[in-house]
Amino acid sequence: MVLREISTVFILFAVFSVLSADSSCKGTCTHDGYPLPCGVWLKNETKSASLGTYALNSGVAKLHCSFSSLPEPVQIQWMFRASDSATAQWREFPCAKKEEHKNCQKEEIIVESHCEVRMNSLKMSGTYKCAATIPNQHEQRYRAFSSEFAINVVGIEPLRVISSRLPLNKNGEINLEVCANPRPEVFWHTVDGIISPEKSSKRFAVTSFTPRTSLKVQSEPLSPVPYCYRTSLLIHKVQENDEFHMSIRGELNIVHEKITVKVKSSNIITGHYLLILISSLFFIF
Repeated sequence: MVLREISTVFILFAVFSVLSADSSCKGTCTHDGYPLPCGVWLKNETKSASLGTYALNSGVAKLHCSFSSLPEPVQIQWMFRASDSATAQWREFPCAKKEEHKNCQKEEIIVESHCEVRMNSLKMSGTYKCAATIPNQHEQRYRAFSSEFAINVVGIEPLRVISSRLPLNKNGEINLEVCANPRPEVFWHTVDGIISPEKSSKRFAVTSFTPRTSLKVQSEPLSPVPYCYRTSLLIHKVQENDEFHMSIRGELNIVHEKITVKVKSSNIITGHYLLILISSLFFIF
């Protein structure tokens, strides 16, 4: 019985040793390049045929790259640079799904990385690449990069009401933001009919469809917000039964949305004056 327990412990220890032992994943190399040079080399990467244009909220790009290295395995980072600015910096981005495989050999150590990118924002349009480095090594030979993968996301994001002012029987306006890639066409649906930007009807006028801008630093000029535009509907004498819809025509489809805004009734004002009148009559009598 004791012998069996000892055997069991020995087997468990052996299994634990195999699992915990890092095959060390270290190879032998020489700085002069003979017989095996030290460094990092790109081995494989995403084919350009699998890249290009993806649909917003449904497209999924599957990127991969692999590097061989000596004397240690590399760490792989996936990098992104937005396409909307010439001065955009490379930054690391998290993959929606990431898998890595390591193959340790004395002649070369191979690390392969798979990155899944789900196109849930227009701002994911840009350039992607993977960077490989051996930790704690600062020479150029211990880092390498893949090619740059260009991805374009097309589609229409939900429109946003920036502000609205709709007083009954007075002039009003609705200000909207539309984000789409490429630049879409927009049409307002009113009781007077369909009106496009820079057009007008008897009671309605639409302003131009212009890129949205923002001010990041007070002393610097305005910068455009990528893929986003603004337009306004001007209303002459807002009516209680006024309803507003917008059609947005993009590259892949047309989106129809109802503008959920409310006409400000004058009943509140009338009630306010009625209350004042009743109070005055009370003091008179």
